[in-house]
Amino acid sequence: MRTAVSDFINAFASSSSDLLTRALRKRVVVQAEEISSCVAQDLTDAVLTSPAAVLHGAGCTMAVVLERQLAFSILETLLGGDGKGTVENRPFSDVEQAVAASFMDKVADCFNSIWRWGSDKDLVRDSMAEYFSESAFPSGKEMLLLAVLNVSWDKSWRKMYVCIPDSDLDAAEAVLKNAFDSDGNVTLSVEMGSSSLDAEEAGQLGIGDVVCVAPPEGGLMVRAGKKAFCLAQSGAVGDSVAASILCRYEGQDSGTPAVAALLGTTKRHWKEVLALDAGDLLVLDRPRLSPVPLMVAGQLKAEGQVIVIDKRLGVRIKKLL
Repeated sequence: MRTAVSDFINAFASSSSDLLTRALRKRVVVQAEEISSCVAQDLTDAVLTSPAAVLHGAGCTMAVVLERQLAFSILETLLGGDGKGTVENRPFSDVEQAVAASFMDKVADCFNSIWRWGSDKDLVRDSMAEYFSESAFPSGKEMLLLAVLNVSWDKSWRKMYVCIPDSDLDAAEAVLKNAFDSDGNVTLSVEMGSSSLDAEEAGQLGIGDVVCVAPPEGGLMVRAGKKAFCLAQSGAVGDSVAASILCRYEGQDSGTPAVAALLGTTKRHWKEVLALDAGDLLVLDRPRLSPVPLMVAGQLKAEGQVIVIDKRLGVRIKKLL
């Protein structure tokens, strides 16, 4: 499997392990087993009738499918049982379908939180396909690239399948190559605020002008790829600028601000990014007192000096680029 897709699958396995642990109320280990490719019919009837999340991205479709044994274990546990009931050869009841759909929404959110590291658009859940079927794949359904996530739970192995139509792999790779480097690191950027200026007004800024970008406490956005996912406040570690995480807001997108000051960047392994939480500190690659890049509509337009004006952080423009 290609590097970017492989890293994506491993990141999803790590994130979904926590989700399954909560669902099954005990320790769960998820391991990704890569399979080069497989015809759709190799997914047994038992899998094809299991709960799934089908998501459509930039030119591609992906799905996460629970093996029936795992699906019944999760459902029984979520409905108050011990998850050890036998798998029955029957359709899911209406109540089970509703619970499974809710659980798969969480799986889809988990999948999407990793996808958005490299994409400027979210994956869109197919609301008409709560349960997996071949018809969920409008193209390339005859050949699926599969990753099997082996779920160790209750001294047995159950499976969760991640499916990508082979014909869609290039589109997925194009997005995901922006998410990870060859060592599985994600580039995080920390931006200050946004101002009340729109892009047209910002384009008229000159040397000496001041742009207010954020309150002094908080107001910093931590981005992975093009998506903001944490709020932070500014700080320092030695001679370097730092950002302290205030909170996560996974699943929300603040959009690209008309004007933003780039406080700095850093790289973290995807496992660390998934685990970032309030109180964590990011040491950035910009020395204190060094010029701050000023971005207009996502493009580098100027450099300046950070100042405090009217109890807000601002940037005084020193150089136009």
